[in-house]
Amino acid sequence: MAGHPAFQALIRAQVERIERGAWYHSIQLPDGTVIPGVIGIDALRARMDSFGVPEDLSGKRVLDVGAATGWCSFEAERRGAEVMAVDCVDFEDFRTARQLLQSKVEYRLLDVDELTPDTLGFFDYVFFFGVLYHLRHPLLGLERICALTKDTAYVESFVCDSHLPEPERAANGSYMEFYEADQLGGQIDNWVGPTTNCLMALCRSSGFATAELKHVLDRRAGVVCRRRWEPPRDPPASPEPWLNSAVNNRTNDIVFHPGRDEYNCVYFNTPERSLSPNAVRVEVDGYGAPALHVSELGRDGWQANVRVPPGLAPGPHYVRVGTAHSGLSNAFQIFSGDPPAFEPAASPSSMVPSNLLPELFEAKNGMTDTADFHGRRTEYLSCFFRLPVRELGRAEVVILLDERECAVEFLTKLRTAWQTNSRLPAGLAPGTYEVRVKLVNGPSSEPMTIRVLPE
Repeated sequence: MAGHPAFQALIRAQVERIERGAWYHSIQLPDGTVIPGVIGIDALRARMDSFGVPEDLSGKRVLDVGAATGWCSFEAERRGAEVMAVDCVDFEDFRTARQLLQSKVEYRLLDVDELTPDTLGFFDYVFFFGVLYHLRHPLLGLERICALTKDTAYVESFVCDSHLPEPERAANGSYMEFYEADQLGGQIDNWVGPTTNCLMALCRSSGFATAELKHVLDRRAGVVCRRRWEPPRDPPASPEPWLNSAVNNRTNDIVFHPGRDEYNCVYFNTPERSLSPNAVRVEVDGYGAPALHVSELGRDGWQANVRVPPGLAPGPHYVRVGTAHSGLSNAFQIFSGDPPAFEPAASPSSMVPSNLLPELFEAKNGMTDTADFHGRRTEYLSCFFRLPVRELGRAEVVILLDERECAVEFLTKLRTAWQTNSRLPAGLAPGTYEVRVKLVNGPSSEPMTIRVLPE
């Protein structure tokens, strides 16, 4: 598609008009006068309408990325929004239009790589029209857009398969053409041409909960990207899941590090059967996180792997999980950022009597579900015990291996019990060891036995 003669001719004609002084967007002034541009008023309105942008944006904050002449910015302002427009080059016609319209739209010169919540804040709605295929790193660019979005982003991009009939396009693969030089329209800043399926996948993979295809027209596809799941059905058809834990796939801890390729392993119980990724609704602080993989673990247990949504500030956040047929589970706390900026293991609480005796009923290798350990770095000791308390901090629990303490790296409440994860001390000799659990300054449980096997 990139080399299609009609597309090449269209791009050349647009560039020639702009070089002769034409504005990119047409602008209608308060007296009804229209300053003509490469894109007409009717086409601009039709694009906005095709996305279903709300007519009333009062009290909302809107970001227009790649604003160009600014018609979308000024239209959002007309609908009542507080608007920020950004572009990577200074459009004199934007400044002229803003003056003629007596607009209060804020104008910033920034690249997509510079768009962060720290510099711009958050926005209810984001317009991302005609920008994606100009990016050398399109998925990273969409992640930045997602991080800024509180509600909905409207994404429109060139797609390389728009010429295909709908059934063929729907069956087409998820891939991108890469343009090393000026193969797309003779412009050196056109880098990628995704298929329509690929554009949808990019939107979902960047952190949006859902991506809805709205149109494929004139070599472009439009997608509505939402950060939140649709409200659960009322009344729900299935009971709420019980969320056991949500841990970092690399560390089995509850700490996640922005910028790293880490995944959140979400463990939960539900009596539902045959759950697919599309039927699982994981969210963090209300932001949906699409399930990449779902596994049934037996005894109503399930695991869903998701990415942590972009844009989370350092500190605590709360994970919940539901299904397409249920409400949301209990909350499980995770943290974003590096210690020691915060300490998940708070000091012992005076609310839990230290003389309580835990009932240890299982101690096993968390990687193999057996009582055997092999001295591998990925192994951890999982202890399951009963204790009649509703709240418990991990600094209040001590795991003993014979008489040696093993730090509790992870603690979670299951439906009827508690679970800890600990690392075994390095250099343990092969043999049999007794595991006990206790509260700080409290009595120890009855022991359970594990084995360290020779290499």
